[in-house]
Amino acid sequence: MDGYGRTPVGKGVIGLIVASGICFLMQMASRHLIDVFVLDPSRALPELKLYQLVTYMFLHGGFFHLFINLFVLYMFGRELEGLWGTSRFLFYYFVSGIGAGLVTALLSRYPVVGASGAIYGLLLAYGVLFPNRTILLWFFIPMKAKYLVILFAVLEFFASMGGGGDGISHITHLGGMVFGGALLAIWHLGGTLKRKRRMSVIHDLTGGPASPANVDRILDKVLREGVESLTEDEKRILIRAGKFYQRDTRN
Repeated sequence: MDGYGRTPVGKGVIGLIVASGICFLMQMASRHLIDVFVLDPSRALPELKLYQLVTYMFLHGGFFHLFINLFVLYMFGRELEGLWGTSRFLFYYFVSGIGAGLVTALLSRYPVVGASGAIYGLLLAYGVLFPNRTILLWFFIPMKAKYLVILFAVLEFFASMGGGGDGISHITHLGGMVFGGALLAIWHLGGTLKRKRRMSVIHDLTGGPASPANVDRILDKVLREGVESLTEDEKRILIRAGKFYQRDTRN
């Protein structure tokens, strides 16, 4: 994978790996934990056992299941955490995982364990944010991240039509991608609005109606002729400029 090894492993990824490993050892010591903390669609929502939407992510069906999830978490999570920071990364991870659990509780009949829903959310984010990174599919087929995401999404969609007969909850994987994608869209929209507001402020300060030169002109008019001489537009400009400068001083 292009760029592999250049990004240090963050606290979020390390914490998730350690927590998952500890929980796996605990479930091996006491199989009763699976019965309590598995995501069971027949109990999670009907009996309000909502904690299962979180706890199921830290249980796994075996060592290979655990290894694959943690390996993918390590590979993709490290760069996402490096880009977003730990808090944002963990928020995205749990939104994807909990969202995947919610979809599973609503649309499936089978109990589910594993972090795969959150992992598929990470895979989607990686493909969106690093679309042209080359990834070795199954360790020997080079493929750009954006195409890998599309391939996996299509495979999971058609596999979910099979009703879960293969013992894999494909609907959970899709749920993680859907909720992860929705959160990315919300963040993108929020970032776009912030950029527009910032450009509007820059416009005002560099020649727009609320620029310092225009505000000074209006204030001079007030000194010469009084507040009553201002037009409605001039009053609005002063109010807007006052709010901006007051906010800027607080910051």
